[in-house]
Amino acid sequence: MIDFYYLSGSPFAWRVWLALEHKDLKYKRINVSFEKGDLRTEPYLALNPRGKAPVIVDGDMAIYESAAILEYLEDKYPSVGSNLLPKDIDERTVSRRLINEIDVYLDPASRRLLMATFFTPKEKWDDAKISNALAGVLTELESFESYFSLTTRAETLSSVEFSMFPILALMFRLDERKEDLGFSKSISPALASWFSALNRLSIFQSTRPPHWN
Repeated sequence: MIDFYYLSGSPFAWRVWLALEHKDLKYKRINVSFEKGDLRTEPYLALNPRGKAPVIVDGDMAIYESAAILEYLEDKYPSVGSNLLPKDIDERTVSRRLINEIDVYLDPASRRLLMATFFTPKEKWDDAKISNALAGVLTELESFESYFSLTTRAETLSSVEFSMFPILALMFRLDERKEDLGFSKSISPALASWFSALNRLSIFQSTRPPHWN
């Protein structure tokens, strides 16, 4: 049984949850709260000295950093459930490159938009700052356009989808917080179709952050 320390709303925790479900692994989800200080307790810092989520504990092995967790699950349990990465080495390399691009480029851009909206009181919103942050996200998404054009089905899901979808779900959620943001109106038809297709799949619905419901 894998212990999975989960922070609701974290795209990195969500990607690990998706991976655990996709691989059909037995796990216990342990909810942690940033507001309650769970990530700064001595027991938690012993698992992850950086004080972030997610973390998994598999036997004597405690692992943090979501990309490393997904690699571990694929390597540790290659014959359990569905694969998280393609078997073909060329396709596998492309998948790893995409995940790295998501983490290094798209995620920081999305964080700037989140900081300007979710984590800023409405009375202090700076429209110019928000507009610039949104433009940064849209620019990054353009580089993934060929990826969004691919047909996505439940049987072809991988770590790439599990890394991308939670970030985009947060961006769509911003439209609910700031109705004139225009994220959903500014994206390409390919991206909109890709997100809609995945959003209908049960694995994404069943792992939706609990506090979003």
